[in-house]
Amino acid sequence: MNYKVIESKYSEFILNIKDYFSKEKNIVIYDKRNVIKVSEFNEQKYVLKSFKIPHIINKIVYKFFRDSKAKRSYENSVRLIELDINTPKPIGYIEFDTTFLFNESFYISEFFDYDFEIRAVFKDDNFENKVDILEKFVEFSYELHNKGVYHIDYSPGNILVKKIDDKYQFYIIDVNRMKFLDFDLDLRMKSMSKLTSVQKDNDFMAKYYSEISGINIDEIIEKFNFYLDEQRKYLENKKKLKVLKGK
Repeated sequence: MNYKVIESKYSEFILNIKDYFSKEKNIVIYDKRNVIKVSEFNEQKYVLKSFKIPHIINKIVYKFFRDSKAKRSYENSVRLIELDINTPKPIGYIEFDTTFLFNESFYISEFFDYDFEIRAVFKDDNFENKVDILEKFVEFSYELHNKGVYHIDYSPGNILVKKIDDKYQFYIIDVNRMKFLDFDLDLRMKSMSKLTSVQKDNDFMAKYYSEISGINIDEIIEKFNFYLDEQRKYLENKKKLKVLKGK
């Protein structure tokens, strides 16, 4: 067993994570490949994420060669906070294993009471203050790029929005797949390509990204449209594969 906590006061919590995770009064907020629940410890709410137990090959890989998703979630969250990037406060992670095989892992973060996902803004052309929100979101994305934060799953369900003192604040979640590196224009536009298929919104973001970055708008549009097309092809192929598998 391996674990780490942001503060020692959480040690009891994380060492008994399976008991807390199985409490009947927990609220299940996601239950597919991974399971995410809201639980309480010392009268405060926390989000507990249980990662799917890997198959036998990955049990060996995660035991000896690669950091677990729980560990990466924690370490990436800590790094984001150091970079002054919003993400729910990390509490800790814990891994359960044997001498030769990795088994279960959990990541714990502070519960964050957000107002909406950025998804809601893209889905509703009449969303209140949509232009202002999209401008602030592009500024947030530009900040991520300049700080070298590449969120591989930078999709609309992984960006939470909360209005604080009349200002929109953005928080990123599901951060186990993340890299920290220098951005060129290709990577900047690739990172924005999973957000929406609505061309009007993509055109708006491209134009505003050009305004705040000083990068030529034609170059941005060319790169952005290329990666949007790549994403569209990927989703179409994924859909066809599901049909072939009978799902």
